[in-house]
Amino acid sequence: MRLLAWLLLGLLVVWAIRSKKSAMHEGKTEVPRLEEPELMVPCMHCGVHFPASEAVSQAGMSFCSEEHRRLHFPS
Repeated sequence: MRLLAWLLLGLLVVWAIRSKKSAMHEGKTEVPRLEEPELMVPCMHCGVHFPASEAVSQAGMSFCSEEHRRLHFPS
């Protein structure tokens, strides 16, 4: 009788593990689409790289802020 109870318990554990694994794999069938990475440019004043869309430009040079542009080109 004990052997039958242990066998039943073992089968129950195996069934639970398999059902959990199959549930995890069902949600992963769709691969998420990644966005294109944005171009990073260095600031001509401090050298920090930042997204090109946030650049402050003058004379073909990129700066991370208006202050660094102003410091690079004094009046």
